[in-house]
Amino acid sequence: MIDKSSPIPVYYQLKNDLIKKISEGLWKPGDCIASERELCELYGVSRMTIRQAIGELVQEGALMRIKGKGTFVCDQTLKQQDIMSFTDIIKKTGRSLETEVLEFIEINTPEKYKSIFLSDKLFKIKRKRIVDNECIALETVYIPKEYCEKIDESMLKNSLFKILESFGHNIEYSESSIAAILMDDELGRIFNVETMVPMLKISSKTFDQRNKIIFLEEAIYRSDKFLLEVNISRREGKITWD
Repeated sequence: MIDKSSPIPVYYQLKNDLIKKISEGLWKPGDCIASERELCELYGVSRMTIRQAIGELVQEGALMRIKGKGTFVCDQTLKQQDIMSFTDIIKKTGRSLETEVLEFIEINTPEKYKSIFLSDKLFKIKRKRIVDNECIALETVYIPKEYCEKIDESMLKNSLFKILESFGHNIEYSESSIAAILMDDELGRIFNVETMVPMLKISSKTFDQRNKIIFLEEAIYRSDKFLLEVNISRREGKITWD
């Protein structure tokens, strides 16, 4: 619960406990959480502390206030702000993650990738990322075989970043392009949805600490379940037209 002798601010402890209750399913999306008065009695803290904790959760999109009705749990989206593995994003939210490997094969480097990779052989890895029993992402990765020759399919159920780090490749940054796409029948089957849902395609080049491209990725996300935050600074960029 709340440890008032802790150096961690009380409102922050309260905020984390509310997040825990949501992640454990005590309050589900659409549910109205306890009132401010009830929370004051439950935690033994002031209403100002309650409002500060709830206010931050509202700003972060976890809760929503409806005037005259109460505070409700939002349908949770996964948020990526900085470069971070999908596995780490899920761990941070406290939700369950399952990875289904759809394809893991060795291929000859396609002509279009020969200007990017010197290697003649690539691993093609296709994975479904399932969060709380719901498919959120479809990832397709191309990575030179020589970078991780001893990789096997069982390892691919874990973080690709962590796998690469174990082979001496530390992820430094990525360059990505983002596009909205229409869901077709094949994507509907993979994501197991019958109604049209919005989707994003993110195509990325991921680099290590030596500015070497480690892998290419094309990831398709349900954009009603995944939020990508982009920090934009004033610098020269590129615009391409399809």
